[in-house]
Amino acid sequence: MTHLEPFGRGTAWLAVRDRTQAEVAEALGLTGGRTVPGHEAVGAVTGTGILPPLPGVGGRWTLAVSERLADLSATRLGALATLLATDVHVYDTTAGATADEVLARAAAESLDPRTLAGEAPGHAHFYDDVDEGPPPAGPVETPSRTPWLWSRFFRR
Repeated sequence: MTHLEPFGRGTAWLAVRDRTQAEVAEALGLTGGRTVPGHEAVGAVTGTGILPPLPGVGGRWTLAVSERLADLSATRLGALATLLATDVHVYDTTAGATADEVLARAAAESLDPRTLAGEAPGHAHFYDDVDEGPPPAGPVETPSRTPWLWSRFFRR
């Protein structure tokens, strides 16, 4: 069981209708998650927290909370909706529209995260952001996937 914590202001999150945490994590390219308390999942600053599916408007909504979702493009959002074959909404109270407007939209479209409280079935998950380290010092050579094609062009 996860103890739910309200959130909203200064946060960005995705709401995904009728999909599991595992499906949402896979669509976002997240691996290596761990179970965490609800407050840690919704307070995600350097990683991504995913809450268990919760009842809301027209179904159950899995919420993925992360600062990095604030800059999600319309193209990426559409790709996620297509990949998951369901409704996907992004909410961002960190910039643009006022937090109250964003939260009102969330309440009308999916669920209002300010109303979260008490226990929910399932566990919250947290995925650390991948630190890929500094870029390589020199150029990286990428092997050709079609060496046979180049050999036909440059035959001697």
